[in-house]
Amino acid sequence: MRLFFALWPDSDTQQLWRESFASYVKPLGGHRTLAANLHLTLAFLGKVPGTRINTLLRLGDDLPHDPFTLRMDRIESWKKPSLACLRPAAVPEELTRLVGCLHAGLEREGFNLEARSFKPHVTLARNIIIPAETLPVWPVVEWPVAMLALVRSEPAPEGSIYNVVGEWSL
Repeated sequence: MRLFFALWPDSDTQQLWRESFASYVKPLGGHRTLAANLHLTLAFLGKVPGTRINTLLRLGDDLPHDPFTLRMDRIESWKKPSLACLRPAAVPEELTRLVGCLHAGLEREGFNLEARSFKPHVTLARNIIIPAETLPVWPVVEWPVAMLALVRSEPAPEGSIYNVVGEWSL
């Protein structure tokens, strides 16, 4: 099964983001992310045998669970991999510590991680056609991050379906 760790907004926040940013991302073309799929990935694991789930759940238990707020102030569009995403103005120390502990724990347990550096973002649309300059978001989104999740990604004709396998309050 395909798994990843993410910061997971509640469903009201997901719906609000999808509606609020529609006018920003529609002109870029592509496919808007379903509200229920909006999240911020911390570590993508790819295919993981079911026998490793308990290891990942224990790792989630051992991570720092400090609450923090992400101040999202802009939408960026990237030619490669052709995304439009919501980005934070700055990365809080709590997020840096959480990602560092998560990546260290995953490496210690023998999981392979992507080589690229962590660039926090919430994907609003995929396969955009017309990349644009960075757009400021007004009013700025103040997201009080409340949940860390281990998520299963299942391919479907209309796009991936995400199911939370484990969750931890921050």
